[in-house]
Amino acid sequence: MNPQDAIDWPRFHHQWKPDRLYLERGFSPDTEALLKARGHQAETTSSVANVEAIRVENGWLEGASDGRASGKAAGY
Repeated sequence: MNPQDAIDWPRFHHQWKPDRLYLERGFSPDTEALLKARGHQAETTSSVANVEAIRVENGWLEGASDGRASGKAAGY
């Protein structure tokens, strides 16, 4: 998976206190139902984090920015 695809993929965050599982939009209803069946208190949220990434490979930089928030990936 390239950096942009990885950043665009839905994310989750598990909060210990209170014990909640926050799922970004994009998880299938089946996945959410399975998590709830296992006892998780799952809630849907618009975003759990803002991510920027730069991949360095063979001297090349490949940047990716999170479209859920304003920001940019910058490197030199």
